[in-house]
Amino acid sequence: MNKIIIIKDIIFQFKEIIIALIAVFGAIIPYLIQRKKEYTLKLVENKTAAYSEFLQDFTETALLVMHDNKIDKKKDRQRMLARNKILLYGSDEVIKAYDKWVLYADEENDHDIDKEVALLGDLLLKIRQDIVGKTSVNVDDINNLNPFYRG
Repeated sequence: MNKIIIIKDIIFQFKEIIIALIAVFGAIIPYLIQRKKEYTLKLVENKTAAYSEFLQDFTETALLVMHDNKIDKKKDRQRMLARNKILLYGSDEVIKAYDKWVLYADEENDHDIDKEVALLGDLLLKIRQDIVGKTSVNVDDINNLNPFYRG
């Protein structure tokens, strides 16, 4: 008889533990899901701001170069800060595309401007893919948006 009472007590305590765990996870899991959504949204906002700043700075610098104006210390600082934001928020693919473009642009031997333009187009496409996700747009589709082609 004592064994039956002990077993019933253990089962009762086990049920209480299970109910408590269900209640805790029932509250924690939705909270964690919501926090993940908020984090993802904030990250997308930061990426968008970083890419926008980079493209704005790139355009301003390109205009200065195209019109033989000097790039002052303030503009150079802006370029570096915009680049730093890409380092912080850019996807791996964007960072790799940026690196390829810059390395090629810095080469002095056998510099092919068409290849440099294509590398920039690839960077622009990677930026777009990072923000909007999967896309059916390719580098050829964005040629008219490439600042080297359309100025």
